[in-house]
Amino acid sequence: MPIGYDINMPLRYDPVDGFYALSKTENARVKQNLKMLMLTAPGERIILPNYGVGLRNYLFELNPEIQIITRIQEQITIYMPDLQVVNLQVKKDQDIPNKFGQKNTLFVKIEYVTDEIDLLQTFELLEQSVL
Repeated sequence: MPIGYDINMPLRYDPVDGFYALSKTENARVKQNLKMLMLTAPGERIILPNYGVGLRNYLFELNPEIQIITRIQEQITIYMPDLQVVNLQVKKDQDIPNKFGQKNTLFVKIEYVTDEIDLLQTFELLEQSVL
């Protein structure tokens, strides 16, 4: 039987793990959970209607950085209490070097430590609107 922390998203077959590929490290598990927390919109999970930052909901806002930072901090406190945020940055459009000229872009960078891993780790996510 395969051993791992969680199922990796997106779902894909893995010859070692079987039907679903699994996260093999604590760091991979935390990054997967952060990604799900950032991309899930509030109300998307029926049993947990307040779960999620809903990053895509902010793509067309003028200056959403403060709102996003507040939402991320609230969500991490509730749903990932073992994670201690050391540094949190949110940038929008003009602050992001973008070689494609893409508009409506958000960049999130979280530096953190967890109870399990006492080393500084970095999570980065770039979310863009589709033209």
